[in-house]
Amino acid sequence: MAGESSDRRVMIAILLTSTLLTMLGIAGVLMGTYDLQSGPLPEDLQDLGQLKLQFLEAQATNPYRRPMAAANIVVSGLVLIGSFMLSWRRKLAQWWIRQAVTAKLIWIVAYTATLVYHLKLVFPSLPAQSPGGATLTELISNVVLGSLISAALHVAAAWRVSRPDIKAFIEGGGTN
Repeated sequence: MAGESSDRRVMIAILLTSTLLTMLGIAGVLMGTYDLQSGPLPEDLQDLGQLKLQFLEAQATNPYRRPMAAANIVVSGLVLIGSFMLSWRRKLAQWWIRQAVTAKLIWIVAYTATLVYHLKLVFPSLPAQSPGGATLTELISNVVLGSLISAALHVAAAWRVSRPDIKAFIEGGGTN
């Protein structure tokens, strides 16, 4: 009975981790596809506010957007494959997920660095402290915070997958 309860907890952990990896992978593929297909901003966005509009325009005019979008599709696809391998209890699932998450973390750092660099080029005249609006530091902080949250989710999933109980469960019933 105790072994059955332990197996059930491991199965639930695998299901939840696989679901998280699937959601992260799908989100990355969709965002990458959107970035590849999107062009300049439409003209009807004037009611957003000047700073938000400038921020969106800076994202849209980022010269690294399309290559980073293509890379996002690839590494997010690797995360998706890893989540499927985990669900199917493949013995290579843990190795695959570690490699996919490592690739995704490299992408997150590269994407953040290119966007922050481009924001600094686009907003050089934005004041360091603005009484009523956002500052360049706040914009960059928001970009970095979003990247940190994404990286933390990926690392948490990879950490959970690498636990010994998951490995034992996979090897007990998985195939190559």
